[in-house]
Amino acid sequence: MKLSIIIPVYNERSSIVELIDRLKRSGVEGFEWIFVDDGSTDGTTVLLRRHVPSHQKLIIQPVNQGKLAAVRRGLASAVGEWLIVQDADLEYDPAQIPKLLEMAELLGSRPSKLKLATPAEIAIYGERPSYWRRPSRWLFALGVLGVDIALFATYRSWVRDHATCYKLIRKSVLLSFELESSGFEGCVEITAKLMRSGIHNVSVPISYSPRSIAEGKKLTMSYGWTIPLPSGVFLECRDQTRIAQDQRCHFLRT
Repeated sequence: MKLSIIIPVYNERSSIVELIDRLKRSGVEGFEWIFVDDGSTDGTTVLLRRHVPSHQKLIIQPVNQGKLAAVRRGLASAVGEWLIVQDADLEYDPAQIPKLLEMAELLGSRPSKLKLATPAEIAIYGERPSYWRRPSRWLFALGVLGVDIALFATYRSWVRDHATCYKLIRKSVLLSFELESSGFEGCVEITAKLMRSGIHNVSVPISYSPRSIAEGKKLTMSYGWTIPLPSGVFLECRDQTRIAQDQRCHFLRT
């Protein structure tokens, strides 16, 4: 399987060298790595230039544009048949990626199990452990579950944990979606478009080590929410206090 791993990076000086070391030890060294520095200002860029292997790709964006904007930039230069995104903050261990690859290969060799016309009609999601055992994560869990339910109500297709970083999808599929998101709302755009396209989602349990806001987590409850709508679009509002004035809200086609 030809795989490209896209790694969007923004101000991850404390974790980026360890991530590169983990990638080297995780069984994915033979695949393409695409680091996209998204306008880092904390010295991360210097570390990337120093530690990214010379045979792997490093793309520098001078201005921060958002996580999915960095993913789209990496997608444009990827050569792999399959793609997966790896966060740079060590919440996701790249040693888990082979689990998703094994599932894709299994289903690809036995498409009849899911009544698939072709192996391309699958996406493998890494499903994180439940948040509900950790009261400090309940607000995040509720937000993720709410969007999962809204996606099901809209598309009659279920995914538990649409917000997982690990989504193993064919490059041709992602390119066909003409992704428009720039930030974290991209998780909803990708999942909604997969569902609308009739592409089956299969979940594989993975490990997960969440970090706190104090430790540098960038996705916060104040960032906003994304709401799937039956009309086939979703409304993304980054500032809940401005909804009444329709400011900073826009529609994205799915």
